[in-house]
Amino acid sequence: MFDFTSSPQSPVLHMENPFQAVLQFIWDVLLFFVKAIYYTMESVYYSLLPNRLRKLKNVSGQVVVITGGGGGVGRLLSLNFAKLNARVVIWDINQEAIKTTVELLARNGYACKGYVVDISDREQVYERAAQTIREVGSVEILCNNAGVVCCRPFWDLPDRVIQNTYNINIISHYWTVKAFLPQMMQNNRGHIVTVGSVTGMLGTYGCSDYSATKYACIGFHESLLTDLKAHGYNGIHMTLICPYYINTGMFSGVRPRMFPMLEPQYVADRILEAVCKNEVWCVLPNSIRMLTPLKCLLPAKVCWELMSRVIRGPESMMLFQGRGRVPAG
Repeated sequence: MFDFTSSPQSPVLHMENPFQAVLQFIWDVLLFFVKAIYYTMESVYYSLLPNRLRKLKNVSGQVVVITGGGGGVGRLLSLNFAKLNARVVIWDINQEAIKTTVELLARNGYACKGYVVDISDREQVYERAAQTIREVGSVEILCNNAGVVCCRPFWDLPDRVIQNTYNINIISHYWTVKAFLPQMMQNNRGHIVTVGSVTGMLGTYGCSDYSATKYACIGFHESLLTDLKAHGYNGIHMTLICPYYINTGMFSGVRPRMFPMLEPQYVADRILEAVCKNEVWCVLPNSIRMLTPLKCLLPAKVCWELMSRVIRGPESMMLFQGRGRVPAG
C-alpha cells in the first residue's frame, strides 16, 4: 500500500585522503557559521515583521485532515482552516461530536467532511485514509491533534489506560503519517502538524503515561523531520506545537499557579498561524520556551524546588477532573 522508496542525499563521511577530510571539515564548519548568522538574522527579522507584511502560505483548496476534530481545539482549528477556504476533513471516534463540528461549519457557510475513525486501530486508519483520498482528494496537511489524558500517580494507572494512552497519543501518529506521507513525498509537497505538549518537555505530576507519550511525539516528529530533510524532501514542512494546559474538558479542574490556562481559540489560532508561516517549533506560551533550558542548567534539587514550591505544579494537577475519572481495574 505504501511506497517510501527514495534515494538519500548522504555525503561521504569517511574520505581516504586525510588532508582532504580535514579541508572538508574546515569548509563545513565555516559554512555552518555563515548560515548560522544568516538564519539567526532571518529569525529575528521575521519575529519583528507584522503578519500583514509577511507572505503566508496559501492553504485555499488544500485538503486538511484533523484528528480529534470533533471538539475542543480540533473543532476550532477546523473552522479556522475553513475560513481560509481549505477543504476540511475531521476524524474523530465520536459520531455526535463530528456532527456538531460539521453543523458548526455549515452554519458559518463552510463545507466539512467527517469520518468516524478509531485512530488506535491501524487497519481502520488505513481504510479511512484511502476513503478520504478517494472521496475528497490528496491530503496536503495532516494535523495529528487527537489525545487523551487520565492524570493519576503511576501506581494508580490501570494497564488498559496506559495502553490506550500510548495507542492514541503516539502510536496513531505512525499510522496516520504512513497513510498520507507517500503522496506528499511523491509531490514533494505537504505539511504535518504534531500537537505535542509542554508536558513532553517537562515531566508532570500524574502524567507518567501522558508525558511519556508527548515526549515520544516530540522524538517522532523531530526524527521524521530529519529523515525528510536528509532525503531532500524540503517541500514537506513539519510543525511541532507544544502548548501549556488548555482550558478544555481535557484538563478540567487544573488550577495553575503561575501561568494561566490557554484558551482553545488562542491555541487554534496559533496552530493555523504556525502552519501558514511554516514554523518548525511553536511553544505556547512562548515564555515557557525560555524556561525549559533551566532544566538542564540548574541542579536537580533546585529544579524540584522551583517546580514544587514556586510553580506548584503537582499541587495544581491534583485538582484534575478531566472528562471523568477512569475507574480502576
